[in-house]
Amino acid sequence: MRKILNVDGMNCNHCIEKIKKFISDCNGVEFINVDIDKKILEVEMDDDSKLDSVIEAIEDAGFLVK
Repeated sequence: MRKILNVDGMNCNHCIEKIKKFISDCNGVEFINVDIDKKILEVEMDDDSKLDSVIEAIEDAGFLVK
């Protein structure tokens, strides 16, 4: 399942790496793409029920998911 999330607070490559690090620790995540200009994150998971874990990881990294 592929989802696109709006993420507020990203403004540099360090932000991208931090988000990727936090999300990669979530079970079932198969693909992560961050577009800092559009402030979106595209994530592919093996199961749609993992979305809450991904959102929690992004927020734990210090960013806001809209």
